[in-house]
Amino acid sequence: MKYLKTILYIIAIVALVFVINSDVFALTVGGGGFESKVKSLQDKFLNVILPIMAVFGLGYAGILAATGNEGAKGKIVLCLIGSAVAFLAPYIVAFVQSAVGQ
Repeated sequence: MKYLKTILYIIAIVALVFVINSDVFALTVGGGGFESKVKSLQDKFLNVILPIMAVFGLGYAGILAATGNEGAKGKIVLCLIGSAVAFLAPYIVAFVQSAVGQ
């Protein structure tokens, strides 16, 4: 239990590397438009990475609550707020883009 936070950080970083690796390689080597590749990377971040991080955060807060940590309730509330923002991020970005005319 002592190293749980470190293990979760390592899992998150490995997942991030595997998800982004193909897009970063495509940005540097592949053909096609740069804007479309950046859009693809943005979409992957908003639709894959943010929800994964939200689930990891909720899982970590749930484990803290199950072990009787006193600060777990606050962490769960923060994770729920962060998860709501993470899952609504694509819609927020689309709203802002439509507001500025893109």
